[in-house]
Amino acid sequence: MNAISIGPFVFDAARLTAIGAILLFSVAVSLLSRRGKTGVEAWVSLAILLWIAGARTGFVLLHPEDFTRAPLDAFKLWQGGFSALSGWIAGGAVLLVALARGRQAVIPPLLIAAAVAGGSHWAVSAALSRPDMALPTMTLLALNGAEVELAGRDHVVVVNLWATWCPPCRREMPMMTELAAEMPEVDFVFANQGESGRQIFAFLEAENLPQTGMLRDPDGQLMEKLGAVGLPSTLVFDDRGALVRAHTGEISRAALRGMIETAQER
Repeated sequence: MNAISIGPFVFDAARLTAIGAILLFSVAVSLLSRRGKTGVEAWVSLAILLWIAGARTGFVLLHPEDFTRAPLDAFKLWQGGFSALSGWIAGGAVLLVALARGRQAVIPPLLIAAAVAGGSHWAVSAALSRPDMALPTMTLLALNGAEVELAGRDHVVVVNLWATWCPPCRREMPMMTELAAEMPEVDFVFANQGESGRQIFAFLEAENLPQTGMLRDPDGQLMEKLGAVGLPSTLVFDDRGALVRAHTGEISRAALRGMIETAQER
């Protein structure tokens, strides 16, 4: 799956590569400014902040319904959700400011560094992308003990790997069950990893959550088959069972809806 484990810490690959691209951009600007003595360093933070703010704002504007329901989610950057195009447009405003202030000398280093960082981000993202993966053929257990086949569905499938001891799993579960109720055309599979039915029942009852889609994976086999390295992990498969998108860590309603819509368009 698109995640990287460093010791006890697990990072979503998309977030880690984005952070790496920002650091590379800063280093490249620093090296270029030393050679040309342009004083461009002062513009680096502004460019990065504008890119992040623009990319996030663009994503929020593309999903007004989700963020109207939960406005504070717009500030939860760790949940993912950025519009690269909006980010580049906002970051490009730095060039206009530089031109307006007569600082044309800072433009080439910024452009070169942006090209290096952007190209490297694309290359690393492509290298870390998951090869073709299908929804595994295996049997899970319903909360009443009945066997449920995971594969062989003719719908878009959302698989959420979770556990009751996982704080981000608990935080995102109300949103996910709400979205599942709003999108009956999509199969949501909440595959609990390694816990007993009694533990799951207790959690659902305490949080007043539905049992729909709740399944047990007693030995954590699905997590291994999907190559997941941390919880929560959310994977979206198209109606042919092919993996479309994957996300490690807590996810927002808008980001999850976007993943589902991508699968529905295939």
